[in-house]
Amino acid sequence: MSTPSLITEQGFTGGFPVDLFISYGHIDNQANWITHLHSALQTRLQELLGTDQIVIWRDVKLNGLDLLWDTIRPKVTGSALFLSVLSPRYVSSDSCRQEVDCFVEAAERDNRWRSDTQSRLIRVVKTRLAEGVQQPLSFDATLGYEFYQTDDQNPDIFYEFGSQEGRPRFDNFAERVNVLAQTVARALLKFRQAKRATKPNVRTIFLSPTTRDLEQYRLSIQSELVGRGHNVIPTVPLPYTAAELVSTIESLLANADVSVQLIGRNYGLIPEEETRSLGELSYDLTLAQGARINFHQLIWIPEDLQNPENAQQTFITKLRGTQDEPAVSGKADVFETSFESFKEGVLDVLSQKLEVPPIPVAIKTKAVYLLCDQPDLKEEQLRKIKAYLRSYGYPVEVPVFQGDPEELRMMEEELILDTDAALIYYGTAKDLWVMRKRKSILKVLSSRPKGRNYTRALYLATPKDDIKAANYLAVSDHNYLEIMGFSPLLLLGDCEDFGPEKITPFIQLLEKEQ
Repeated sequence: MSTPSLITEQGFTGGFPVDLFISYGHIDNQANWITHLHSALQTRLQELLGTDQIVIWRDVKLNGLDLLWDTIRPKVTGSALFLSVLSPRYVSSDSCRQEVDCFVEAAERDNRWRSDTQSRLIRVVKTRLAEGVQQPLSFDATLGYEFYQTDDQNPDIFYEFGSQEGRPRFDNFAERVNVLAQTVARALLKFRQAKRATKPNVRTIFLSPTTRDLEQYRLSIQSELVGRGHNVIPTVPLPYTAAELVSTIESLLANADVSVQLIGRNYGLIPEEETRSLGELSYDLTLAQGARINFHQLIWIPEDLQNPENAQQTFITKLRGTQDEPAVSGKADVFETSFESFKEGVLDVLSQKLEVPPIPVAIKTKAVYLLCDQPDLKEEQLRKIKAYLRSYGYPVEVPVFQGDPEELRMMEEELILDTDAALIYYGTAKDLWVMRKRKSILKVLSSRPKGRNYTRALYLATPKDDIKAANYLAVSDHNYLEIMGFSPLLLLGDCEDFGPEKITPFIQLLEKEQ
């Protein structure tokens, strides 16, 4: 953990002495909540970025005493990102506000206030603020990460996430830290990469509130969109009463290009003076935007959704029916798929909406074909590999599973020809499937002019079995010889949990050929 005496001259970004400054009120660390957040964030960032050279700084307030401002100020102004832990104490603290104002002024002064439209300010809300309490104005357009949950039956009651294993809602704390760390990692990578490609066509996405059972999915897609430079709204909690809620959502939708809504099994909270849940109200208000040119309404229902509440089942039937209404034809798209398929559908819509073709520039353009057996689509390891490759800027294609055998064969051949590397994910699939994929790749590459320069790798995921051990794990140099004239198949992984370092050789091979 970083302390004042351990600050290095350069952080991970290479352009700032400090990667992340944590600003907080001393009262909020009485039970070591801030200390645990700092430690968990540091560990996860090291895992995501593959280095221990991550500089996170905060005033550790030993013996309850603040450092002198002359000591703190250079750390504030020299930070790439600024994380505030909001609480009633924080918003009433003059010293905390001084830190925020100092960071904003310094960032505006050197024209680095925003990195690809993603604010350098990050807002963690430890304790919900009372209605009417004003947070620093600088956070009005900043995404927040709430470390508490509101009671389903009584919106006046909330529960904070415990920061220690064994404490109530610790799993929520760990999940939220993971999402926060991924957002921070993307931002730090953007600063680290010196080259700036043409600024992307930024879109504003209204990410509708959802029920607690889908909150982790909402945070995941929020992190993905923000990491790609898009604006995600709302950035502050919505009001509770119907009149204010309707007005606020309508205003947000008027400024949005796309609406994304996740539908789960629970009907959710019903706002005061309303008969509809927050989810159904958001849907109805979004539906009214259907006449707008270029507006898209995207809805996800989990493909394995079971036993929805009666009111929720009625709502699901309603939204399925309105797809075919003329007023919203081509506007409301309902995805009853896996979550990853839905996310890719959202990204496809955002890319299709670009009206001006991008100007060709010398940027990283290599694409990776990530092969997997259909049952492995749900595996966490596969999702992590895909996310990690994308965090390095590599487009990732996955197989198509629906269609007749000949169509699927032709599509796989096309995917191999359109990409620069193939990574076979060997999880629960049979060894016959792996052999067929290895041979099909080589067969396609044999007819390709530059096929022998194509990068090929096999990732050994869980579960470990005798076949994997005998055929692949026994190869000590991780190079599996195949057809003469082709480079060896690179072997990755060890049939254990995923870690970024396990596909580092694959990344290095791609970078070498860049």
